[in-house]
Amino acid sequence: MPATTLRRRAAGTFILTVATAAVCGAVVTGSAQAARLVADDAPATTTVVATSVPSQQDVALAMSALDGPRRQSAERTSRSEERTPIHRWVRPNYGPLSSPFGYRWGRLHAGIDIAGPYGSPILAATDGCISYAGPEEGYGEVMRITDWDGSVSLYGHMSSFVHTSGCVKAGEEIARVGAEGDATGAHLHFGIYLNGTPVDPIAYLSKRGLYI
Repeated sequence: MPATTLRRRAAGTFILTVATAAVCGAVVTGSAQAARLVADDAPATTTVVATSVPSQQDVALAMSALDGPRRQSAERTSRSEERTPIHRWVRPNYGPLSSPFGYRWGRLHAGIDIAGPYGSPILAATDGCISYAGPEEGYGEVMRITDWDGSVSLYGHMSSFVHTSGCVKAGEEIARVGAEGDATGAHLHFGIYLNGTPVDPIAYLSKRGLYI
């Protein structure tokens, strides 16, 4: 057999043996002989004896043992990402802004007013569950929706409800525009509360990519 072919076989045996030993912790005899053969450029008459040459199946099994924890970790990360809620915001009504957040007539207007035709749809601004739907002083009929992050969106002056309980998705119709309570015309009063404190919906939503 030509010396070149023998050296290639010996080198292959040595590399495969060392790789498998590193992965599996195996002790393989004959690797030292293979190493000397490669290093010394032994003649063609030299015989190499490897008493424990790993098969391709053994190497594949060893590599899969290393790859397994990485794959499981990636799968756990993927599942964790899938469980994360998608926080999407939409306009609750498509009419023009008729009154901003802030103080007026000596008291805080704790939300914004969006004008709209009487009976036009009011949409859930984000995913959440209805925590209250019913009468409230000043607003006539009001609805509160609690988001998964604990924030609460408030909808007021409705003429009627489409839903009064359960959970809703962003963009789902929940009620219809009215002029009940302290209102001079048909519009939606929309507010956002964090830990019970009202915040400016325009500034809050603009940070989330929604502009009113």
